[in-house]
Amino acid sequence: MTPRLFLSAGEVSGDIHGANLARELLARRPDLRLVGWGSHRMQAAGVELLADLTPFSAVGLTEHLPGLKPISLATREAQRYFAETRPDALVCIDYQGANMVLAQAAQSLGIPTAYYIAPQEWIWGLRGGTRKVARALDLILCIFEKEAEAYREAGGNVRFIGHPLLDMIPPTAVTDAVARHAGLDPEKPTVALFPGSRPMEIDRLLEPMLEACLRVRAEIPDLQVVMPVATPDLAARMQALISRVPQPLTVLADAPGMAVMQLADVVLAASGTTILEAAVVGTPVIASYRVSKLAGFVARRLLKIPYVTLPNIMADELIVPELLQQDACAERMASELLALLRDPERRKAQIEGLNRARALLGQPGAVSRGAEAILELAKLAPESPTLA
Repeated sequence: MTPRLFLSAGEVSGDIHGANLARELLARRPDLRLVGWGSHRMQAAGVELLADLTPFSAVGLTEHLPGLKPISLATREAQRYFAETRPDALVCIDYQGANMVLAQAAQSLGIPTAYYIAPQEWIWGLRGGTRKVARALDLILCIFEKEAEAYREAGGNVRFIGHPLLDMIPPTAVTDAVARHAGLDPEKPTVALFPGSRPMEIDRLLEPMLEACLRVRAEIPDLQVVMPVATPDLAARMQALISRVPQPLTVLADAPGMAVMQLADVVLAASGTTILEAAVVGTPVIASYRVSKLAGFVARRLLKIPYVTLPNIMADELIVPELLQQDACAERMASELLALLRDPERRKAQIEGLNRARALLGQPGAVSRGAEAILELAKLAPESPTLA
């Protein structure tokens, strides 16, 4: 019987990590059949998609409502697939809500379960959620040492593999190709915009980001602004917002985000994985985020940590400026951009802080270590040769 794994990702970042994991799994076991949830990157890497839920990814309380029906339908289909085919293992990739439902369903059928890039309750101080993950997963592949400690204390079977971003730093040839395609002048200051991969993030952040760039350009006329498109389906949405704040802007499709960051002097981004990517490549970055007033009110009362961006949380210091809610406005964004573009000491201090945060991510090779652990869990690891 053909061995098969079910890989489940529901966000753009999970699709990226899932694609890299899929390629590594297939390199080790070319006979594997990979099925699951993801988007175009995982599909291109060899995963047969049962659903693409990335368009419905959201953060907040009411923001999830439009995706409830398609996610529910996809979840029921996946549960039927588990019952009918009994895959050798379920691999959850980020995307907590529906993935936890899948993990519990798989567990009830005796299907081994692994989490690759686990839920971040440990960051927010939510111990109940951490224990829930530990109970539902047979193996938690942790990408932070603090994460491993928290899940181990909650009773989880943990393996610290390091962060996959360390395996994703683009080679110089890729970065040079992006620079040529974008027509960037290395002698001119460059800002890279990353307004997020979710529709609600783009709707709330892109316009003030563009307005901030107009303000900066009034002070620095030769400013270059570049923006990669996270997924093709977001291009039209982004273009509609760009038309409201017209200015010189280079929009890049299919450009690796970390390569764009390497070309920038400063990154202005939605809070999330992008901020950690900037830390990995060492480019100064400003984090911004907005949720609904209700979600912001609830978050302020539930969260037990002083920061929301990963470099700040990991290093336990304010390395990256965090512009949240009403502070995620054009005026504050422009002020922070100008400070990092004009003040060498400020740039140096942040780069040193980002390097401290990066040092906490472990060593390269996380994808390989993760694939090896998953195949061991599924009892699909190649047998070691018998010594004569």
